[in-house]
Amino acid sequence: MLLVLRSVYLIFHFIVGCLLGLMICLVRPFHKDNSHYCARVFGWARFVLGVRFIAKNECPTGRGQAIYVCNHQDSLDMFLYPPMLPYNLALLGKHSLMYIPLFGVLFWLAGNIFINRSDKSKARDAMAEAAQAVHRKKCAVFIFPEGTRSRGRGLLPFKHGAFTLAIEAGLPIVPLCFSSTHKNVDLRRWKAGECIGEFLPPVSTEGLTRADAKALAAQVQEQMAEHIARLDARV
Repeated sequence: MLLVLRSVYLIFHFIVGCLLGLMICLVRPFHKDNSHYCARVFGWARFVLGVRFIAKNECPTGRGQAIYVCNHQDSLDMFLYPPMLPYNLALLGKHSLMYIPLFGVLFWLAGNIFINRSDKSKARDAMAEAAQAVHRKKCAVFIFPEGTRSRGRGLLPFKHGAFTLAIEAGLPIVPLCFSSTHKNVDLRRWKAGECIGEFLPPVSTEGLTRADAKALAAQVQEQMAEHIARLDARV
């Protein structure tokens, strides 16, 4: 019963969060801090979900430019991850998000970038747009490099786009790890569990070329998988 009530609440919170986010974005459309504030609105849901969130540290680059890569688990991410999202940020999201009522418009007005991974030419265009945003807005970019939700399968292999972008823009990669919610969060319990988030030290891309993107992706994926296992052991 508790799971049903919380599921209904999440639908309500999602709609209200989109409306509040749209109010923020209509006042200052495409502002580089919109994603941070809109994410915070969605993050309020964790108090009703009964999830204790622990941020182990703060963003190592502050408001500076970087390419953030993060593990993508399931739909709960948007309600649990927000406390760790830095300012000065554009998110990269699948083009299918644009068709979600309210949220698609919100995602666009917040200054984020859609990417069509099913069409390689359009995916390249989106990465080029992300690179332009990095230089034009002097902002950071947040990407789920797995390209899809893992749904309890562990950290999936990374796609190379985020790493190519970081190399071409000359920006560091900042891994952001969250403990496994499928193991540690159960919305059927009053105290649903715990989620831990932690930034890893920035990974420099200095001196690298596009040819190094695949190896860099594998290196960061391995590093993050090991750290997520350590976070799970702490929960």
